[in-house]
Amino acid sequence: MSQQAEGNDEAEDDKQPSAVALSPLALSARFAFFYGGLFLTIGIYLPYIPLWLEARGFSDQAIGLVLAIPAWLRIVTTPAIALLADRSGRRRLTILVLALATPLCLISLEFAVGFALIVVLHSLAGLLHQPQMPLIEGLAVRAAERHGFAYSRARLWGSLAFVVANLGGGLLIGRFGPDWVLHLVTVSALLTAVAAWCLPAQIEPTRGEGDKSDERRLAGGRFLALLRRPDFLLLLLAGLLIQGSHAVYYAYSALDWSRAGLDGSLIGALWALGVLAEVVLFWFGKSLIGRFGPLLLLAVGGLAGVIRWPLTALTADPLLLAPLQLLHALTFGAAHLGALTWLGRNVPDAQAGTAQALYATAVGSLGVGSLMFAAGWLYGSFGAGAYFAMALTSLLGTVAALLVIRQTTHRQKT
Repeated sequence: MSQQAEGNDEAEDDKQPSAVALSPLALSARFAFFYGGLFLTIGIYLPYIPLWLEARGFSDQAIGLVLAIPAWLRIVTTPAIALLADRSGRRRLTILVLALATPLCLISLEFAVGFALIVVLHSLAGLLHQPQMPLIEGLAVRAAERHGFAYSRARLWGSLAFVVANLGGGLLIGRFGPDWVLHLVTVSALLTAVAAWCLPAQIEPTRGEGDKSDERRLAGGRFLALLRRPDFLLLLLAGLLIQGSHAVYYAYSALDWSRAGLDGSLIGALWALGVLAEVVLFWFGKSLIGRFGPLLLLAVGGLAGVIRWPLTALTADPLLLAPLQLLHALTFGAAHLGALTWLGRNVPDAQAGTAQALYATAVGSLGVGSLMFAAGWLYGSFGAGAYFAMALTSLLGTVAALLVIRQTTHRQKT
């Protein structure tokens, strides 16, 4: 390493405390703060951005297209960004740059006029925001293992922020109108940038020069090795289908319930109820993983979707929707926790960011993204009946999860 590079690293370390210098509780708090900002943004964006788009004259099908375009583009951009972060060894710096650029793009979107410009700026914001998730997940899972804090308890603060966004966003948007959707998303993205700055400079243990060279070589040289592993590919497929089965819910539940007569605050409360159930699961996540294993949680998440989505299609009564929303703890929470824990245990450290990015791409781009586009046509044609297609998707994801169990067992024996 050159003296200049060493000087740059030391300067960065002077500005931020290292992970080693922080207690497990303090380190967990730094991750929790970042998750809070990240999910505050997502918690406003996911349920309410369709209302903002509808207010600007976008049809149901056009909304599906606008939401799907950045997801498709991320098939290329998210793994590329993660691979660069892995090879450089500067994952925190990559997160910080992305977190600073996202609100700048959202501020520009505030003033955008016309279909093309809205699509371009909306897509760019998504391309900048989404890679932050797999990068921080890869760091958080490994930091939790090394420094002795529970990943799930740091992550649950993201879920709590999501609840605040659902409830607070619903109240504010219901009172001031859909223009406030983008105002709130922009402010929360600025908060995420502050949280990114507060992440420790050395989240991972300090390595020698040879170790860093090995890491960069592994990240690039064995990138394709991940794609040759049947268990890894099946995990991507299971996550794609199980998490992708949320596409109709993410894109159209707020619109569907609003058209059925539910106001913004009630819609926000329903979303929040699902996430609160997820928070409870994350609180007990470490013990659940220890008792049942990550892959069984993934399969249970798929089975819960087979129950949740057909019943959601049949009612807009909030008293009936409320217990169905509790299943979000399984359809999202259990499946997410199971998949990420499996990745943390079965992928080498040097490929952590790349593996998380491939998973995020499979789930967010090929899964939710492509199914979001299909959901636009399904919802436009069948209304709430589109949820039945999501039930079938979740069933196929459950089958894939069971196949991962089989492949993992075979791999461990050999």
